[in-house]
Amino acid sequence: MIYLLLAIFGLLAWFFSTIAAGGAATLLIPVITFLLGAELVAPVISLAALIANPSRALFFRKNIDWQVIRFLLPGSIFGAIIGAWSLTNINSQIIQIILGIFLITYVLQDKLSTKRLQIKMKLPWFLPLGFSVSFLSGLIGATGPVHNPFMLSYGLVKERLVGTKAINSLVMQLTKLISYGGFGLLTLEIGGYGICLGAGAVCGVFLARKHLENIQIERFKEYTLILMFLCGIIMLYKAF
Repeated sequence: MIYLLLAIFGLLAWFFSTIAAGGAATLLIPVITFLLGAELVAPVISLAALIANPSRALFFRKNIDWQVIRFLLPGSIFGAIIGAWSLTNINSQIIQIILGIFLITYVLQDKLSTKRLQIKMKLPWFLPLGFSVSFLSGLIGATGPVHNPFMLSYGLVKERLVGTKAINSLVMQLTKLISYGGFGLLTLEIGGYGICLGAGAVCGVFLARKHLENIQIERFKEYTLILMFLCGIIMLYKAF
C-alpha cells in the first residue's frame, strides 16, 4: 500500500511541478515524513528525482540553455557533496526557516509591491547559486523552486526553464546519491521507496509535457509564484 501511495503522490507532485518549473521534492516532504519518517526524506526524494529528471531532460532537450548549465553545474556538484556530508552533522531547521521566508517574501514582494525588483541575473552568478542551492538540497532533501527567481530574472521561462533545471537537477541528484551512499545513508529499503516514487514521477512529467506547451508565459509565471509560495509554507511548517 505504501508503494502505491508513493507512486500516486510522485505522479501528482511531478505533474504540478513540471508546469510550474520545480517544487516536487518540497511538496513531497510532508508526505514522505508521514509515510516513512523524517530521516528518509532526503535520500528517498533524491532517488525519485534522479529517476524523473532524465525524462524531463529528454522531453525538453531542445530548450536547454547550455550557457547557464556551464556555470551552474560545477557549483551544484560541489555543493551537493558538502550538503550530503552536512546532513549527518548539522541541524537543518534554521536553513529551512530561511528558505521558507525567502520564497514567501519573494512572492509577496512580486505580487504586492508597485515597484518590482529590477536586479538582472548575470551568467557568472549561476556558479555560486548552483553551489548554494545544491548544498541546501543535500542538507535538507529539497530546496523547492529556489532557482526560479534567478532564472526568471535571467530570462528563462517555460520549456527553457524546466529543461535547464532538469539537467542541473539530474547531475545534482546523482552526486547527492553517491554521497549519501558513501556516508552510509542508503539502504535497499530506501531504494525500493525511491523507485516507486520515481516511477510515478516519470508518468507525471509525461502527462504535464503537452500541458506546458500550451500555457501562456504570464500564466506560467503565475503557476511558478503559487508553487514557490506553497513550498515556502511547507518548509516553515516542517521546520517548526
